[in-house]
Amino acid sequence: MKKKLFAILLSIVMVAGLLPATALAAEPTVYDIWVDGVQVTSENKDNLFSGTVSYDPATHTLSLNNATLDNDTMSDYGIKTTIPSTLKIRLTGTNSITRTDPGGGVGIYLNYSNSVEITGDGTLVINVIGENYDGISTGADVKISDKANVTINAEGGLGIAGRMVEIDGATVNSTGLYAGIDAHWLKIINGADVTLKATQDGRNGAYIRKDQEGNGGDIELAASKVKATSYYPALFARGNLTVNGGEVNCTSTADGAIWAKGNILIKGGAKVITDGKSPMGGNGTFTVEEAEIDAKNTNENNTPAISDECVPVIADGYHLNYAKAVDSEGTEIDLLSSGTQDFAKYKNVHFITKAVYPVSFVVTPDGLTNVVVKVNGQEVTGSVSLEAGTYPVEVTADNCKAYTGNITITPDTATHTQTIAMTYLPADYTKVDAAIAKANALEKDNYKDFSAVEEAINAVVRDKNITEQGEVDAMAKAIEDAMAALVKKPTEAPTATPTATPTAAPSASPTAAPTATPTVKPTATPSASPTAVPTATPTAKPTATPSASPTAAPTATPTVKPTATPTPAPKADPNNPKTGSSNLPVVFGSAALVLSGGALAAVLIYKKKRHEK
Repeated sequence: MKKKLFAILLSIVMVAGLLPATALAAEPTVYDIWVDGVQVTSENKDNLFSGTVSYDPATHTLSLNNATLDNDTMSDYGIKTTIPSTLKIRLTGTNSITRTDPGGGVGIYLNYSNSVEITGDGTLVINVIGENYDGISTGADVKISDKANVTINAEGGLGIAGRMVEIDGATVNSTGLYAGIDAHWLKIINGADVTLKATQDGRNGAYIRKDQEGNGGDIELAASKVKATSYYPALFARGNLTVNGGEVNCTSTADGAIWAKGNILIKGGAKVITDGKSPMGGNGTFTVEEAEIDAKNTNENNTPAISDECVPVIADGYHLNYAKAVDSEGTEIDLLSSGTQDFAKYKNVHFITKAVYPVSFVVTPDGLTNVVVKVNGQEVTGSVSLEAGTYPVEVTADNCKAYTGNITITPDTATHTQTIAMTYLPADYTKVDAAIAKANALEKDNYKDFSAVEEAINAVVRDKNITEQGEVDAMAKAIEDAMAALVKKPTEAPTATPTATPTAAPSASPTAAPTATPTVKPTATPSASPTAVPTATPTAKPTATPSASPTAAPTATPTVKPTATPTPAPKADPNNPKTGSSNLPVVFGSAALVLSGGALAAVLIYKKKRHEK
């Protein structure tokens, strides 16, 4: 029996050795992914469709490089997968998926548990015309990121259907019969540019609903550009709607442009523009931080632009920067100046809110009094709420120069406390300058020691401020005290030296004494009256009366001149006077006069010289 079994085994081995090598080759690996009706295998994965499609099973990445997937004979899917992982589609160049069979076909289809992630810097255009077929459909998540540019047109179904749809920095234009996006969560972030549209009446551009467990229903838009158009609200959220920055432009052809069953929050400087036939709003709260909202209602009826079910409330830390409205009569109203800020009252409401920061001022140095701070011309006490920007500031305080300058406020908290350094007024040096001027007017050589005055002047310090006025006044006093203590040098008495000393009495006949010589001496003429003698020199006395005439000779008065010119008398010979009268009285009188006149002259000269000295 053992020999028989051995013979059978040996025969089998020999037969196997005779088989061709190809019969023993391993079967190719197949992957649960189909591209334009072709299943990807280990053999074709690197060169599908003339090399425009390849698949990396290690990373689950399907690369499209200028691929065209348009096999119309297959009423199936452009790309289909059931792999137990996220399918990554990388785009390079221009790519397209087309399904024109009216019977069906989905652009990209994943089973309920598979997610898809589209990346790259290429484009992908998906056109699907089949009834109830979508552009991208999965029960899991759809993420389009990087610089990918995806355009979807699903004429009979949804543009994108998924659990979570996230568009991160990519460009997406999705149009569907029922919705541009239908999902449980929608997130559009990081500079994405998204356009959503529903073409059928009674539909939404984005319809975001809760899942079976009641989770989700939220829309989050951040720093992106979103445009949505539909019959019913262009953006509809069963949960909450948050817009954080970016720009959102929504249009409803028959209803409110935006509606959320939960709460609405607009912040981050977002600009939201709505145009509808009914008010936009929601069933929860409507909070506005920093944002611009321009809500219009184009209904012919007098319908407000914002629902009174959730009137916008400006959050703490923010304020209205601009607010205008248009009422049912078409009258524009400035809501800031009117004080009426009921946004749910007007057909058109356009308002801008800005973040404000509590800015406080610290004025130095410490101890200043009567400090007044003005910002934009308005006096500030304590802190003031300011938007980010640059503001003129004025600060005044006792004994200080007025401060004028600009401050710049930013969201950075370091700018929310402003320190203003005041400069004291300079001290008053008027007394010091007056004392110095007084000292400079003195002739220092007239004093025994002038150094104390100079030291007091040199000790003056010129950079004192008004709080040090006492020190400056002390400098002035020091100079004044030094001048008051000056001692003059002694003065030598002047010596009076007369230029001429009068002689008490002449020892000889007076010299240079004027002799009164009468021009005419009266001659004793018996037969006639004596003729008036001409005016004589003041020192001359009349000659003795002639004996021949009984009438006394006229006295010569020095100050009286004769009124008539006398007839000249014959000259008298001085050596031989015709009269017998003696000349001694005249001589002695003249001498006395000369002596007295000389003494007087000497006295006058002495007095004059003393006066001149």
